[in-house]
Amino acid sequence: MRVIFINRKKVGIIVILMGLMITLLGISKGFDKQIKTTILVEHNISLLNDFQALNGKVSYKLPEGWTTKEKKFTGGEIIYHNDFQSSDAIIHGFVEVWRSKQDLKTFLDNSKKISQEQNVIKNYKLDSISINGKKTYLVQYLINVTDNNWYKVYEYFIDDGSEFYRFSFFARNVNFKEAYGAIYESIVETFKIN
Repeated sequence: MRVIFINRKKVGIIVILMGLMITLLGISKGFDKQIKTTILVEHNISLLNDFQALNGKVSYKLPEGWTTKEKKFTGGEIIYHNDFQSSDAIIHGFVEVWRSKQDLKTFLDNSKKISQEQNVIKNYKLDSISINGKKTYLVQYLINVTDNNWYKVYEYFIDDGSEFYRFSFFARNVNFKEAYGAIYESIVETFKIN
């Protein structure tokens, strides 16, 4: 028979440290939301306008004063498209709903290949995150539009099985501010499937 000795002092310290780590993690989540709210206020984004698509099936919000324009596409893949532009014309983008014919990750891999053949792209990065409990892919890259005119792009792809939802944000790289990432994510977090 083997006797095991437990050092109560060390176990107590470990339990206290784990408790502190869990507490700090909870506090940081609360601060994350407050930081995003502060960033929106700092950029004069306090009110958000509601938008609905597909007869109210999905809804999202965009900052007040941003201009929008819905477009229709043939082919049946893109079933909703709404362009938007910030009031200062620095941020451009769109919201789309796609009918999914393949796995979203496969779609993104194919899109990357096609885009790299047709455009000059650098610093491509794909991350898997969660937005409102849904698996989401965040794609970030720089794209050269014309004559060394680079745009910083953030694209969010929210997976919902037979459909996916796309939020794309573009800003000229010379105008891009790090706070824009938090603004984009705050906008995407307003998205709801009703």
